Amino acid sequence: MEVVEYSPEWLPGLGALARAHARLVVPGTLPDDVAVARGLDHHLAWPFYSPGMDSSQVRLVIEDGEVLAAAQLGISDHGWGYGAADGDGPDWIRDTHAAIFWLFAWPGVPGADRAAAMLAATMVRWARAEGLPGLEAFRGGPGFLQFGAQCSSRWPHLWAPMRSIGFRQPRPLIIYGGRTDAPCMTDTGDERLPFDIVTRRGRIEAWFDGTPCGVCDTELLGDRLNDDLIAHYGDPRSAGHAQQESDRHEGKRRARRRAAGNTWAHVRRLWVDRDARGIGVGTALMRAMVANLASRGVDRWALHLPDGADIGPAHGLYSRFGRVIDRQYVMRLSF
Repeated sequence: MEVVEYSPEWLPGLGALARAHARLVVPGTLPDDVAVARGLDHHLAWPFYSPGMDSSQVRLVIEDGEVLAAAQLGISDHGWGYGAADGDGPDWIRDTHAAIFWLFAWPGVPGADRAAAMLAATMVRWARAEGLPGLEAFRGGPGFLQFGAQCSSRWPHLWAPMRSIGFRQPRPLIIYGGRTDAPCMTDTGDERLPFDIVTRRGRIEAWFDGTPCGVCDTELLGDRLNDDLIAHYGDPRSAGHAQQESDRHEGKRRARRRAAGNTWAHVRRLWVDRDARGIGVGTALMRAMVANLASRGVDRWALHLPDGADIGPAHGLYSRFGRVIDRQYVMRLSF
């Protein structure tokens, strides 16, 4: 059993390992080998992690020519992770720091847990040698796995190896999910709303007296962007071109989604202005979003939400449209 640097010859084994973990969280979004290779350098879902991935190192644990475990270490440019609250971690979390974006090991395979611990220990030793104050794990997630980026409760085989090295975790992210044909969608509610719901630039927006008071934005999982869009992704000068190309191919993608079935969308943002809360804006945005996804051939949605009593109303909203399907964690280790 040895730790080696990633090279393309190991892509088939790494791709199989990635799909084994993706299948446990969101079965309809399994990455192929091309998506895995591309995701090692660029995170499609979260472009602000791409600079860290560009300078990252990918390590594998190999035994008898087989990949037992793999991980990617890079730089997180954005301090606190999504869902973190005061008291969830040490002060160094607020600054640019090193992070193990992801770590996978074969579930149930003899020696895989030991391989995962060996790999985590290797990266901890590197961080210590660099004089860093600590290290995060499962921060940002892999570029080839657009959903389930943090350490999922569906991956219990990873918990013991990480804890054996000393990693601990703050409060979890709660993952809600639901179907676009859920029974709640047949109840249209009160149509005499004091605000307008509009679809603009792919987003669902709420407007009150000519002022935006809420927005919902989603990302479809599993769509294959063409190479031209990938090359231009994240370049502000090409945003218009990318949108035009996306619109041009939307009809074909919608047909593929309906044929494939079990397609997912990730709700990346649902925000309601504080002064507009309590009048049904969030419910109207969710209802419009779910209906919009259904019209586009998407049959399931999911979103991340920090756990905690301070956001009880949000939990109440999402539970009306779906249910908790997972809990995920970012792990941390201070030196």
